[in-house]
Amino acid sequence: MRMKSRKAAVVASALAMTLSGLVAGGTTAGAATQSDVGIQACYDTARSYYKPEGSYYYPSGYPGGTWLTATSNCNDINIRTNSNRWVRVCFDPTSGSPYCQDEYTYAESGQWAVIATAVLNGTKFKFQFWSGPVATGSWAA
Repeated sequence: MRMKSRKAAVVASALAMTLSGLVAGGTTAGAATQSDVGIQACYDTARSYYKPEGSYYYPSGYPGGTWLTATSNCNDINIRTNSNRWVRVCFDPTSGSPYCQDEYTYAESGQWAVIATAVLNGTKFKFQFWSGPVATGSWAA
């Protein structure tokens, strides 16, 4: 009988803690939101890049050359640099001339940075770096 009352007390205590978290609007530790899951799925498809010395674009060449393509895996264009960098995105629209964002975004080494938001699947783009030293890291779009 004593064992049953201890189990009941533990269950009641756990239920009370869960309900208090729900009432307060909290989530349990370790619970992933739908946004977290989407971001992780985006980064799971990340690809590495190497920008050689003297080039300001990845992939090289602007306005011509090879372009990267945004996918349905991500809603944004993201970069994770291996050294602190200023980066912006240049786009190659299906109609009209290629163009670059007005502003550069600071990408801190080892951290994901969103460079362009609300990017449609199939959008052609390149990264433009503020400076010419070798740059490496990963990108996801």
